[in-house]
Amino acid sequence: LKGVVAQNLLKRIDRKSSVDALEILVFTTAVANLVREGKTHQIPGMIQVGKKLGNQPLDDSIMEHVRMKRIAPEEAYEKCFDKKKFRTFLAQPPEDDET
Repeated sequence: LKGVVAQNLLKRIDRKSSVDALEILVFTTAVANLVREGKTHQIPGMIQVGKKLGNQPLDDSIMEHVRMKRIAPEEAYEKCFDKKKFRTFLAQPPEDDET
């Protein structure tokens, strides 16, 4: 296994179509060890610290689409993992969501 690419399709606001948000994991010895040891919960951290290797967190891809005004902030908030990072883009942030 060399890597994993996960794709999420998001509804565009600038035209009638979708745009993909990608999470990319380049398989390294460290990632292989995590899988072998059953510590897969640590893989998101490996994605974050391995950006120089080509890893890309899903939230980074989503954020780029928000910045380029391709998707609505509400769509980004719904699909992201780190809700706090995307709350500031919402016109009416949920009051009960403190994740």
